[in-house]
Amino acid sequence: MEDIMKKVLIISPHPDDAELAMGGVIAKMTDAGWEVTIVDLTDGEPTPFGSKKTRKQETSRANEILGIKKRICLGMTNRYLQATLENRKRVAEVIRLNRPGMLFGPILPDYHPDHVAAVSIIKGARFEAKFHKTDMAGEPYWVPKQYGYYSTHRAGYQKPAFLVDVSDCWDRKINAIRAYQSQIKNISSASKVSLIEKVDVVCRYFGQCAGVEYAEPFMSYEPVSIKKLALLADFS
Repeated sequence: MEDIMKKVLIISPHPDDAELAMGGVIAKMTDAGWEVTIVDLTDGEPTPFGSKKTRKQETSRANEILGIKKRICLGMTNRYLQATLENRKRVAEVIRLNRPGMLFGPILPDYHPDHVAAVSIIKGARFEAKFHKTDMAGEPYWVPKQYGYYSTHRAGYQKPAFLVDVSDCWDRKINAIRAYQSQIKNISSASKVSLIEKVDVVCRYFGQCAGVEYAEPFMSYEPVSIKKLALLADFS
């Protein structure tokens, strides 16, 4: 079971959502030798300052910084993502073929309609992935744990289920976000607060809650359980 739990599938509505929300945790996972796969539901385009080629190059750079060796783009429709049966089936097939121990995706509430649709797609796909007597690729599979990451564009945040200290990986998270220069320019042009500054403030706040410099927050779809009492010593 422990080896299975080191296989992680992260569902991202657009390229950069995973880095923004949990880039620090991704860096910690890859450093520890975990098998991390990111699935971008869309390619993120069109955007005001981006292009398909640009976003692909930016994503490749972010992968290098965080140590991501496997990333999939399902090519769903950006800005008009829908929780259709077909989209749910496609994600369910990815789950069946990768068989992760942990599944990450966005959580509600969220302003972006693509993120809202993604929550529904992921939740349904997790269940559908265990179906028998289906034409889906792969064998039936149920992901043991599902967690939700916080989108940093939120104006407020509910109390998380747990926080992860990412102080030691903070520079890599920020550098991975900076890889998406087309999106930094896009957001900065529409806001008085830069994207990097917003991410810094949010993670500093949660870091303060945990008694560390920077922390990333997560929700859990099931109660968080501890099998080894020694892990209690790591709690802040």
